[in-house]
Amino acid sequence: MRAVRNISVLLIAGVLTTAPYGCGRGPSAAKADRKQAQPSIIPVTVTPVRTQKVQRTVEFVGTLYANEEVAVSSEIEGRILSIAADLGDRVGAGQALAKIHDAEFRFAVEQSEASLRETLAKLGLEKTPPPSFDVARTSPVIKAKAELDDARLFLKRMQGLFDEKVISAQEYDTAATRAKTALAAYKGSLEEARALVAGAYAKEAQLGTARKKLRDTAIQAPLAGSVSKRSVSAGEFVKVGIHLFTIVQDNPLKLRGMVPERFAPELRTGQSVEIKVDPYPDKRYAGKITRISPSAELASRSFLVEGAIDNRERQLKPNFFAKAVIFTRADPNALTVPQQALLSFAGVTKVFVIEKDVAHERVVQAGIRVGANEVEITAGLKPGELVAISGLTRLTAGAPVKVSGPVMPQDKTGIKP
Repeated sequence: MRAVRNISVLLIAGVLTTAPYGCGRGPSAAKADRKQAQPSIIPVTVTPVRTQKVQRTVEFVGTLYANEEVAVSSEIEGRILSIAADLGDRVGAGQALAKIHDAEFRFAVEQSEASLRETLAKLGLEKTPPPSFDVARTSPVIKAKAELDDARLFLKRMQGLFDEKVISAQEYDTAATRAKTALAAYKGSLEEARALVAGAYAKEAQLGTARKKLRDTAIQAPLAGSVSKRSVSAGEFVKVGIHLFTIVQDNPLKLRGMVPERFAPELRTGQSVEIKVDPYPDKRYAGKITRISPSAELASRSFLVEGAIDNRERQLKPNFFAKAVIFTRADPNALTVPQQALLSFAGVTKVFVIEKDVAHERVVQAGIRVGANEVEITAGLKPGELVAISGLTRLTAGAPVKVSGPVMPQDKTGIKP
């Protein structure tokens, strides 16, 4: 019995000892649980959706080509006397590149000139007559015409004397024969004069050919540019048509590249284009679109565009790889948000729109980058809506927030930049 009483006392003491602690936990613990059950307010910084002017562009990759490339060859046979230009030299149109020995060609010119002067001397002329020239004005014809007139006048006088029986028939016949001979001589002089004039024209042409060959001994650049290749040396014998130099016109350069067919409605000639090349990554080179192909390639579903790129500094070279941007049109009412307002996952881009201190998840479509830190939003937002730019990793749809940070003022069309 004593043992039972001792156990009962111990149980009662234990209950009395623990009772105060159990009674004290009830109200405070419930209050703490209710506090933990309430969602915490997340501080965020917001910024309004802005309306900005955005330049629309089309990007593509292409290759630079020489605006013109010409293979210079000789038009005559001969031995190279000297070389006047080499690889990399800048040359102007008509500038000498090489010289062929010209002694033979000078002799040909002198011979043709002498032959022409001889023909003109027979005609009594100092220079080749024009195509409408009247051969009756040449010295041989004038002389024959004078003799014909004299013979006819003499025949007329003899006719009168014969009619009066003053002279014999033989004397009259002699005068008539003289007139006929003078007429034949006159006609012959006309024919000879025509032949001489035709010969003068032929010799004038021969002289022109000889002079051209003499000029061709000086091999000249057909256009302004740079020498990209030299294939001949002094003392070498060259034949007609052999390539001697290659000249490239490197200002402007020609840009060529393929553009996807979906951009066809936005492109037209005259639009500005900028390119960047790997050798000069910090520089941009400007130009204009000059040609657009009227057809697209079936395999790639793209079409060729061509532009002229300014290369006055001669930094760009043909066959450089180029990244190009065509400036198509300006959109004055594009919506933009800072880059940090966007969350992307599995191909989905979203933002958190803050309304009445509550975060709302919104799926958007992002467009091009604007400036250093702005991104265009093509769908999903309206001008002036507030989007969170901080605390995004803690935000969920419906989460309460406390807005901090300055908010930019709005105007009638949206947000002032």
